[in-house]
Amino acid sequence: MHRSMAIWVLTLSLAALPMRAGSFQGKAETLRADDANKPAPAVQNQPLKLPGWWKKGDPLPIEKSNCVRCHLTAGRELTLPVRDFARSIHDLAKLTCNKCHGGDTKNDATAHEADHGFIGTKLSAHMAACIGCHTRETLGFKKGKHYWDLSKSINKKYPVCIDCHGNHDVGKPPADFSLTTVCIDCHKEFAKDLPQAAAVVAENDLLWKTLRDVQARNKDAANPIPEQFQRERDRVRSLTSRLIHRAGPITPQETQEVNDRARKLRAELEVWLKKQK
Repeated sequence: MHRSMAIWVLTLSLAALPMRAGSFQGKAETLRADDANKPAPAVQNQPLKLPGWWKKGDPLPIEKSNCVRCHLTAGRELTLPVRDFARSIHDLAKLTCNKCHGGDTKNDATAHEADHGFIGTKLSAHMAACIGCHTRETLGFKKGKHYWDLSKSINKKYPVCIDCHGNHDVGKPPADFSLTTVCIDCHKEFAKDLPQAAAVVAENDLLWKTLRDVQARNKDAANPIPEQFQRERDRVRSLTSRLIHRAGPITPQETQEVNDRARKLRAELEVWLKKQK
């Protein structure tokens, strides 16, 4: 089952979208929330009411919009996206819910009105939002066999951004996510038929397992990935996404280049983890 068709296909905040999504999430530095989308200072300064099940110490989104405040007490299925979004790549870039879902960030009564651009969870609209920010990644993806024009129709035979990158949790995928699982949903003999791609994806999964451990150990930090690793993480992510987005032949040399960098980064992260014990 594609990630978007799983339990949390739900809302694909543009989030889904930067290409984080989890395995090759978009770069936070390329995304900046527009001032017009930011919640009013009066809203930001209001005390937050957390649900009883919220774990002590779990971070909250940086921008405390009216969306965040309402969804925190709207019920578990509507509150989970708030938890998932906190410290995601888009949260670190200070995006608000409005950036992907639209809506009024000034007035709760009109938050979901179409007059304020609210698009809710409509898949094609969110994919258009992804494309609007991630133009370079989109150009590469359009050249590959995985591309389908969602403006014409929805076709679940083709993957979309959130299948690999997630939606609210871009840059911090859940523990049970692996890109290999997404690939073998269609490519049943993945390792046999596409050995180079399978090798890149497998190494990517190992790296993200370690990155999740780092995020968990460092969850109280403004950015859970220590600064000294961020540049190389972004570089590995960029190289990996370039190979996978094009959905074409990958040479052994290309595989070795990206996998050597991924392994080196993973080893350095594991050394950092040991020092924290």
